[in-house]
Amino acid sequence: MHPYSARLARPTARRSSRRLLWFPVLLLVVACSSGGSAGPTVEPPVITVTGVEAGGVYEEPVTISVTIDRGTFEATLDDDAFFSGQTVSEPGSYLLRVEATNQGRTSTRQIEFEIRFSGESLLIVRMLDLGENGAGGGGDAILVTDSSANGMRHALIDAGPSGENAADPGFVQRRLLQLGVDTLDVMILTHAHSDHYGGMLPVVNGTAIREFVYNGQSRSLLGYESVLSAANSRAGEVVVPAGIETRALGLGGVPTTLVMIPGLPDNLNVDTNDGSDLNDGSLGTSVTKGAFSMFVTGDGEVDANLRWRRDYASLTSDLTVLKVGHHGANDAVFDQGFSSSGIAWLEHTAAAVHLVSSNGSTHPRIAALNALLGRPAETYCTNVHGDIELRATGSGQWTVTVQRNADLDCAPGDTATS
Repeated sequence: MHPYSARLARPTARRSSRRLLWFPVLLLVVACSSGGSAGPTVEPPVITVTGVEAGGVYEEPVTISVTIDRGTFEATLDDDAFFSGQTVSEPGSYLLRVEATNQGRTSTRQIEFEIRFSGESLLIVRMLDLGENGAGGGGDAILVTDSSANGMRHALIDAGPSGENAADPGFVQRRLLQLGVDTLDVMILTHAHSDHYGGMLPVVNGTAIREFVYNGQSRSLLGYESVLSAANSRAGEVVVPAGIETRALGLGGVPTTLVMIPGLPDNLNVDTNDGSDLNDGSLGTSVTKGAFSMFVTGDGEVDANLRWRRDYASLTSDLTVLKVGHHGANDAVFDQGFSSSGIAWLEHTAAAVHLVSSNGSTHPRIAALNALLGRPAETYCTNVHGDIELRATGSGQWTVTVQRNADLDCAPGDTATS
């Protein structure tokens, strides 16, 4: 109870005594009580799973994402730890279990699904976006996968570091884990530039590699020598092609075939930082699956393009896909390295799709990109489109999907001047 309060009554005058009378008035104040209010109700987390549905049957690899609206979660796939963004590629039946917790409230979700390949096998090519790495124009990392009822087989062509100033050498290895790749049938290093090998050491140390193939270039740099040393100690075999090397990738009726072309001999025994010397020594790789054909150039420029066009025409002409050399540099597109010197190389390859791995600052170059966009081909660049994924069947059907900006054309690097 609150103490009472007194209020002064209006005085009353009496003729006989002029006496003031005080009449105390008691004011009773009753405190109102709300009885206290309960805190906000704690809700259990809401679990969202994309990529698979309960009872789903899939005829190709699935990439599964798990999100919750609050709290934390743990997930397992057939009792093994599972991380959002992983790709499940092997045929079989699976149970995904997600448990989420928020302030003592829990939620659980279970999804059973199956991967059952049928029909013809599939070729999947993924060009990974390495971001704003300024060295060399952006770097390369291309995962080639043959998918069939007999399982998945993978080849990796180059593994550059990611990020500005090559700050993240572990990026490609993490992506392989997310994609469910723990074994590479073939790992190819096109040439001895760090934007192509700077992410290889984590891959070599963290992935089973049956065969490591490189062009044999000499270069006395610790990073490069560390990759070769690790490959020699961990890979099943290390190969320096002296001539054409052919590998079947996959176990389907129409397996993917890799044909590797050794680099220019004059550009192999060089220990230099000069770009063109190392670039034109790039090992070239033809990737075919039935009617589908792709040629991967590394950083090949004028001399390499001329040799591939002249001496290996059957592997480099009338392509489905051309991986454009040196991140869209003028030297990799024009016959003499400058825009008025002709585009016999592009006319020879006659590709339906151009893929460009570039940092968006120094590359792609303006003139080279204009030449690519002027061709009757679809052109995709990692600086605009992010990760680029191409899927093809042996009958020649193919599709391209991109991570972002599907409605935009490639754009030259912000600081490109020529």
